[in-house]
This record gives sequence, structure tokens and C-alpha cells, in this order.
Amino acid sequence: MNQDLIPVFSGGIGRSGTTIVGTLLRKHPNLFSGAPNEVRFITEVYGLLDLVYGMHRIAPTQLTHFERASLYNPLNRSIQFRYRMFRRKASGYWWKRINRLGEESGIHRAMSWKKWAALLDELEAGLDNPVTAGRNFLFGYMRNHRRYKGQKYWMDTTPPNMMFASEIYRLFPESRFIDMRRNPLDNLASVIPEPWGPNDLKSALPWFKDRMALADAARSKVPSERYLTLWLEDLVLHEREASYSKLLSVVGIDDDENMSKFFNEEVTVEKAHIGRWRKGFANPEQVRSDFLKNVGPIERET
Repeated sequence: MNQDLIPVFSGGIGRSGTTIVGTLLRKHPNLFSGAPNEVRFITEVYGLLDLVYGMHRIAPTQLTHFERASLYNPLNRSIQFRYRMFRRKASGYWWKRINRLGEESGIHRAMSWKKWAALLDELEAGLDNPVTAGRNFLFGYMRNHRRYKGQKYWMDTTPPNMMFASEIYRLFPESRFIDMRRNPLDNLASVIPEPWGPNDLKSALPWFKDRMALADAARSKVPSERYLTLWLEDLVLHEREASYSKLLSVVGIDDDENMSKFFNEEVTVEKAHIGRWRKGFANPEQVRSDFLKNVGPIERET
């Protein structure tokens, strides 16, 4: 049975604190994550959710041109075809890729190819019952991970997790969710320079609006006790202790000395770069005006 292992999914816009909350929780002796921090194989096009439930429909702003076209391939109706596409990505950049820091990432850091290939073979063999096969695949990944030493919790910090929280919960109802958010202007100032997202304000605003709407819609289908919306500003400044307690509560863990020490010393307002949008944009007030006009009110404005 899989009930002795509980997945914890953190996500959000990206550059909103998902990594720091993952690092914080990983200090707890009963939770493991990392190598890679973002598995990618659950929520991406032709990922585990698409394999089990069929191809998802999502706002075009969240997809590349290739991904948009892929969703309408008539062959997608075949689970065998979806599996072939899943395995192609599982043998490609899900297995090994270069991350934003120029470092190697991917499943190869978690286990040997022999173990990964065996999991893929087992997944294919069980496709007559895709829900069970999908569940067994993820739990098999956890148990074969090099960092698994019998811990109760495993964590993934792939940002789109929150857009797919309802589907993830449908497949893994034991899951916990942490939706990391921050001042939207700080968020955009951090995202736009990155290679993986929108690179200008004009495209970033609808991208941001759609991603938030999708996360809000998904949250409505997850029990409130399993889902925490956590603002970075509260975690590092306004409601530090209350936010820390809520984090422990939603995961279901007790406080730990190493985790508490990391929280007090490393999860700080200085490292969160609160208010960076004022220096990150050449015309910050115009950016603020454009956001208000095209997206809406600014929460946690600094």
C-alpha cells in the first residue's frame, strides 16, 4: 500500500518562494526532496496526468507553440501513443537536462537508469488500469530515490503544480499543497529575466493573470485542510511565526530543531528581495499602472 508515503507539492508563479520553502521543509528529518527539485514528469504536456486522464486543456499563455500543437494531435486518444510520448520525454530531458544555473539536473540524480527504466516498463505493463499504474509509478519513484531513507513525506517544487492541483489531488488524494505567492510586481521583476518564462512585460501580464486564475480554480477542488496559500512577505516579515506554524500544520509535521534554525537564520527579508520591482524595472510606476489596468489589484504591495 502507498498510504505510508505522502507527496507534498509546492508551486506558484515561479520565483515566488517555492525553492526556499522546499529547502526549509527538507530540513525536517521526515521529509525528503531534491535531486531534482522539480521532477517535471507530472504536470508537463505528455506528463503523468496526461497519460492517465488524457490531454489537458490549459490557457495558451502557459504553453509553448509546440505544446499547443501537441494537444490537438488525434493520436492522443490512444493511451499507448501517450505512453510513447511520455517515455520519450522520460528518456530525454526529464532524465537529464541543464537547469537555469547551468548545472545538470534531472532524474539521473535520483536513481540509476536501470531503476528508472524498470519503473517505465512497469508503468507500460499496467496501462489497462492507468490510475493505479500512475500512482504506482510516482510512489515507485519516491521509494527508489537515493534520498529516501524511510521518510513519510516527499516534496516536489515544480511551479505549475498549483495550476494542476485539482488533477494531482484526483490522482493522489493523500497529497498536500503549498501555493507560494509574493507581491506580483516583485514576481514579475524576478521572472522576466529568466530564460524559461515571458521575457517582456507585454507577454508577462496575461501569462501571470492566467496562471493565477488557473491556480485559484484548481484550489477550489482541493480540501482546505490540504492546501495552503502562503505569501512570501508573510513568511519572511509580516506573519513569520504564524506562517511557519501553518506550514507545519498543512504538511502534518511537528517542529524540528534543524528546520527552525534554518527558518530563523536563512528565511529572511533580505534574502527574499522584498520590493525589488522598484529597482528591477527602468519605469516601475508605469509597470505598476500597466499591472493595475491589465491584471487587477496588487496584493502585498511593497
